Amino acid sequence: MLTYDNSIQFVKDEAPPVSLRNFFPPENGFVWSTSYWSDITFAFSPTAAGGDEGAELILDIDAFKMAGHVEGQNVLIYLNGLRVGSHYVTQRTSVIIRMDPSLLEPTDNVLTFDTPDTRMPSEFGLPDQRRLGVQLFSMQIRPVT
Repeated sequence: MLTYDNSIQFVKDEAPPVSLRNFFPPENGFVWSTSYWSDITFAFSPTAAGGDEGAELILDIDAFKMAGHVEGQNVLIYLNGLRVGSHYVTQRTSVIIRMDPSLLEPTDNVLTFDTPDTRMPSEFGLPDQRRLGVQLFSMQIRPVT
């Protein structure tokens, strides 16, 4: 369960603490999306009083790139069906999305990544046949103070 006091991390050979749809199994500290869209379903419990200013969804992400061919990817982010972010990702970055915590449910929250520019490394002569979109390292939710 995600709370204001923890974050979601990914560890190779360990089951992720959230439900992943259209992601490859965790690698060393991250997961790759496998498709043009991917979902993370998670439960949330605020463990501290939220600030009057709302909350922030913090995502540590990157995207598949290939120098000279794919300089970055569009990543559209939805929370429970509401579009909360749109970013062109060219390097590993922390995306901070300010939101109203009332968007979060106690269970079955769905964070969706729409990555229309996913590509396969094999298109560029590499042996990797996977379709790669967003690379997610961690996610957390914090109250705005």
